[in-house]
Amino acid sequence: DHYKGFVNVLIEISSNDKTVFQDNYLLESPEFKYKNNNNIFFIDQQRIYLDNGSYNVSIDLFDVNNKKVVNHNSVFTINYNDKITLSDIQLIEKYTLKSDYSIKVKNKFSLDPYVSNFFPKNIDKINLYIEAYNILNFDNYKLKTYIEKYQEDQYLNFKVKNSIIKSSNLINIDITDLYTGNYNLVCEIIDLDDNVVNQKKIFFQRSKNDNSEDNLNFDNIFINNIDSLRLYIDYLYPIATPLENSFLHNQLSYNDIFLMQKFLYNFWKDRNKINPILAWNNYHNEVKKVNNSFNSAGTKGYLTDRGRVYLKYGAPNSRNKVDNSSANYPYEIWHYYKLNNQSNRKFIFVNSDFATNHYKLEYSNVLGEVTNSEWMNKIEYQKNPTFVDDINDNYINPR
Repeated sequence: DHYKGFVNVLIEISSNDKTVFQDNYLLESPEFKYKNNNNIFFIDQQRIYLDNGSYNVSIDLFDVNNKKVVNHNSVFTINYNDKITLSDIQLIEKYTLKSDYSIKVKNKFSLDPYVSNFFPKNIDKINLYIEAYNILNFDNYKLKTYIEKYQEDQYLNFKVKNSIIKSSNLINIDITDLYTGNYNLVCEIIDLDDNVVNQKKIFFQRSKNDNSEDNLNFDNIFINNIDSLRLYIDYLYPIATPLENSFLHNQLSYNDIFLMQKFLYNFWKDRNKINPILAWNNYHNEVKKVNNSFNSAGTKGYLTDRGRVYLKYGAPNSRNKVDNSSANYPYEIWHYYKLNNQSNRKFIFVNSDFATNHYKLEYSNVLGEVTNSEWMNKIEYQKNPTFVDDINDNYINPR
């Protein structure tokens, strides 16, 4: 027997409150042999033609088997012009020449997308596809492709390619000798004087042994148990960057013990080069505290809002718990005197479901966190209470 996944997809694109595109269809996954822990990635690709303008896109995904819903909303702008430019970089699994049309064919190339930005040790080549626009004389320009260190913008003299530029470009880069790390793949249009006319980048992560780690025995550092490793990696989500979280999920999908161990080691090495294992052990102890203190109706503490905030920012300087008011739901105010370069930062958690003890983050004045100007309304549930507490005073003067 084989298994399949089914997702109902609803796409709606609007501009100025007017729907300009809508589609609803059932997406079927490839077949897979095992019901759980399948190392399978697949992609749904659509081509939608839009004019210049600002758009809102809404995508609703409904997992038919697990009855789960995922929603995505974003805003984007299209601004076609006559400047020389590059398309975004598309990573390719494989490609073939085709004369007929399909959703995967671009300029007579049938392109199978590479559905991840993670390149494990068994992959030794990156294929990419990129288009150039508005070039009148291709003889006056070249396409330069290279790899740089992510976040450091550190140029690497690694497989630099200066190639003839065309409207459609397929490039192959050998990464056999590229060791573990976070990188950008860079494409540039350059003129005959090597001036950069336009540039595009895409982030990727490489996992491969390097000489500094040849003598490390990861079994002596992290437990050699795949279920425990999966849990340890999942513990990182509150403190991982968005890109790290993306590759965190890649590690879970690849389900490879050695890669998981190495990912954990490098994650903590980035944070503590002298003693990454001590950094992990200290964090693991904090996770244990959070799981013990904030467990909610079967949801482990690190997955709750209070647990995430505690792990990301540390213990608050003060924590005001109010759970005896007849007018309000139980709530907590966490106060941090200083968070990085921010002062007097606060978090408001509300438990509107007495049965689960689940406190939801309703407001914070920390940059990047939930902001809701009507957060007090989330606390109040009775207009004629027998006992009232002053929410505003508790917020202004936390204790």
